[in-house]
Amino acid sequence: MNDRTPGDRAQLVLVGSIAIAFIVLGLVVVFNTVLFTESIATRGPVSEVEDADEFQRQVTDEVPELIRAVENGTDGNTEFVGDVDENVSTTYSRLLAETYAETGPTYVDVEFDEGESRFGTHVVQDSGAEYSSKEGSDWTAVDSYDVQNFTMEVSMSEVSTAGTDFALVLSDGGSPTRVEMWKDGSGELVVNQTDDGMDPTCSVSGGGTIRMNVSTGTVDGTPCFDGLDTLSAPYEIDFENGDQAGGDYSFSVPKRMSSSDLDPYHGRDGSSSPYAVYYVHEANLDLTYESGGVSYESNQTVTVREGAP
Repeated sequence: MNDRTPGDRAQLVLVGSIAIAFIVLGLVVVFNTVLFTESIATRGPVSEVEDADEFQRQVTDEVPELIRAVENGTDGNTEFVGDVDENVSTTYSRLLAETYAETGPTYVDVEFDEGESRFGTHVVQDSGAEYSSKEGSDWTAVDSYDVQNFTMEVSMSEVSTAGTDFALVLSDGGSPTRVEMWKDGSGELVVNQTDDGMDPTCSVSGGGTIRMNVSTGTVDGTPCFDGLDTLSAPYEIDFENGDQAGGDYSFSVPKRMSSSDLDPYHGRDGSSSPYAVYYVHEANLDLTYESGGVSYESNQTVTVREGAP
């Protein structure tokens, strides 16, 4: 952690938005035709109509990059949405208004609509340490959320031999799927789905790291257990004996997890693992352009991220 004050961080983000306001990024914009409305005066000069059209293109090009800059410049999840709104609806909108006013009697405005925007939560462990959390070695990672792209990098040096084994417990409200792992006498990683009544489902020999996809139920690309894709969202995911295995992992939840559900995780600055960060998937914007001959209002939905950060 650095010793900048929240005001210093906010100022840095605001300064960054000034530079972004003059960059044309050429990003692909996703339009939501259901939310899209516009009104242009029928007798407006052609040049003013073109200016209004250019204003819309400029905003939908630049706002995604601005929001990503805010994501990188905000240390706390509780401040994140407010920082996005301040930078888009206040600072960026004011800069555009000042720029367009210099060209003539033109008023423009951009407003970020939090209620119609789509958010997500990205959970990451990138320390390579044991699979424990702030709450200890037995903890709930997700409780009643959809989960996407759950992958793990299992460090063989962190996996214990058979005895007290690390386990992932996956559930959609029905009978849970319990997946245990340990290291056998030959140094292979053994993965066993205990609830299926079968012998250990697979063993993998590899180097220092084994890749496990919890969503698809594969280990190093080989089907091994019933992953999340065989269940129905929302899920509960529990870690048991997290101190008996370790490595990295990440997954995304396609909404903002509640503050209480973030209790096992560290803050979004990433100084400690595991940590959780909010992000914007789609931003909903209300645009206004008014000049002597044109009155234009539009509601746009722009894609900020196709997936998690």
